[in-house]
Parts: sequence; C-alpha cells; structure tokens
Amino acid sequence: MSGIRKTQVLGMKSLAVAMAVGTALSTPAWALDLSVYGVGHLSADSLDNGSSSSGYLHSNSSRLGLKGGHDLGNGLAILFQFESGVDLTGHGTGDGNGGSSSNGQILTRARDSFVGVKGGFGTVLLGRLPALNQWVYDYNLFADQVGDLGNIWGGDGLPGRADHAAYYRTPDFGGFSLGLSYVPDQGGTNAKSYIAKGDYAKGGLKLGAAYGSFGTGIAGTPDHKTDALTASYDFGAFNVGGGWQRETDIGGVSNADRNKYTLGAAVKIGGSGTVKAQYASAGNLNNLPDSGARQWAVGYDHAWDKSTTFYVAYAKTRNDTGASYSAFDWGHGDQGVPAIAGSPSAISVGVVYKFDVGLWPR
Repeated sequence: MSGIRKTQVLGMKSLAVAMAVGTALSTPAWALDLSVYGVGHLSADSLDNGSSSSGYLHSNSSRLGLKGGHDLGNGLAILFQFESGVDLTGHGTGDGNGGSSSNGQILTRARDSFVGVKGGFGTVLLGRLPALNQWVYDYNLFADQVGDLGNIWGGDGLPGRADHAAYYRTPDFGGFSLGLSYVPDQGGTNAKSYIAKGDYAKGGLKLGAAYGSFGTGIAGTPDHKTDALTASYDFGAFNVGGGWQRETDIGGVSNADRNKYTLGAAVKIGGSGTVKAQYASAGNLNNLPDSGARQWAVGYDHAWDKSTTFYVAYAKTRNDTGASYSAFDWGHGDQGVPAIAGSPSAISVGVVYKFDVGLWPR
C-alpha cells in the first residue's frame, strides 16, 4: 500500500473514531445536569418560653444537597435530589430540621430527597417528600424564622414531610396543576396517608387548595384530616396573602376539630428591604374552651445581594390556658429551650446565605 493510501486510511479511521466519540458524548447517557446547593441560616435569639427567657445562637433549617437530572431521550428525564439538614452549631438537635445526630456532627435529618421521572404525562417522585409543607409555605412570610406559620398550622401534629412517599404532579394546564401524594402502611397499622393539592397561578395571583388524611398508626382510631385554602397576590411593591385550615379528628381523637387562619402583608423598601407582618390563629377545639392561640410576627429583611439576607424579627404567641403553641419551633431552631409554659415570645437577628453551584456540565 502506498504512503498516500496509508495516510488516507489512517485519516478515515481517525475521523470514524472522532465521530463515534462525538456521538457517544451526545447521547442521553452523558446528558447529566448536577449541582450542589445549600442554605446556611444562623440567628442570635432572645427567647421566652412563657416563664423564663434566655439568649441563644441557633441554626435554622440549614441544609446541604445534590440535585440534578438525566435526559433519557424521547421527552423523558430522571430527576433526583439528595438533601440533608445541617446543624451549623454542632448540637445535633433542635436545628429546625426535625431530627437529630450525635453531638458535634453537623448532618442531622433527611429533608426532601427523591428519585423520579418527568415527561409529557407530568412528574412522578418517590422518597421523603412534603406533606403539610405543600401548603404551609404558600404564603409564609417568616419561613424558618421566629413566627413561622408552621408553629400554628403544624402545632397539632401534622407532619411537614412524609417518609417513603409517592407523588404525582400533572402538567400545567393554563396555570392550574394538581399534585397527589400517597404514603403506604409500610408494615404498620392504620398508617396510610393521602394528600391532594391543587394550585393556580396567573400573573401575581396564586391560589391553593389541599386535602390530607394522615393515618395515626394506631388501630381503631380515625385519620387526622385537614382541608386548607390559600391565596396571595403580588403587586410588585407589596404583596398580601392569607389562608384557612381546618383539622378534624386531631391526633386520631374523634371530634377533636379546630379551624386555623392566617393573614399577612409585606412591603418593599428601597429596592433591597422588606417590611412584613403576619397573623395566625388556632381556634378552640370542639367543646374545649380556652384551647386556642394567636401568633403575631413582624420583621424586616434586607437582601444584601442575591445570596445573602440579614433580618430582624419579633414574634409572640398568646396561648389560652389549655394551649401550648410555640413562637419559634417550626423551621427555627429551639435547641436548649425549655418546654412551652405559657405565652412564648422571641426577638431574633439572623443571616441567611444560599448557594447553588453547577458541577456538571461545567
């Protein structure tokens, strides 16, 4: 074979190899998106449990996670998220994530973590997924701060998240979508749970409606059930919102029912500041007077940049003699705080730092 012929053959082989490599790199097997993200949220607090007060430094629902997707082709994609709570103070408990670890370790409780698939039919997720969190954050101006709406709406035992859960979300239909959740018994008794949550969003308007039935795990007891409606409107310079939640057979006790409400508003100041106020209430249990509570929260958030927010907040929960709702529990750290013994209050100064960094592709 002549030198020219050999050169042509080698050139064709090199081109074939390059085309094969290029084809492999363009197939769905390489179509991976991966990022690492997290939130660091610390606050200095003066907390009063209703009988005594003290100073604290708390980590509040800080977290660390990996998330991404894998393109399967034909309009399908795998979704995944692996997220853990982080206690930046190293106590290992009372960090707002609902779990604990050994003292001195920072990873605490699993948060929203799942593997799922997305396509033209909608989205299916399997893992540890939101329960009450599906609507308690629809309009919650003090999320993870003192005065979090969850102190009231989650104060009777509704779970924020559900383990070993399955979730389906429809595609968007002109601003409307529906989510359905199911939690099996998982070897237990009377432990199944069901949730349906509808959402509508158009411009600045957001509406939500939810129904949940949560098994108590105790044979012969009724499910703890809830209905909820939420609404908010963002005018740009300010926003308003509120909601209603009714719980029945609370804790599996027949006729242990009560209504809950919230109403709030926030106003932007100077482009980087937000003044906010929110009210939440829990009515009396059926046939049990003096068992309700009311929570007020006011605060100011200052967005230093897109990643960093400084804030100051004040919250107070006025409990009737037969109630013990917190003002600084849901989402906010309460490590070292004695049990509620009256009407708690809190003053908090905090910083929140968020990051989301793409790892692949780079």
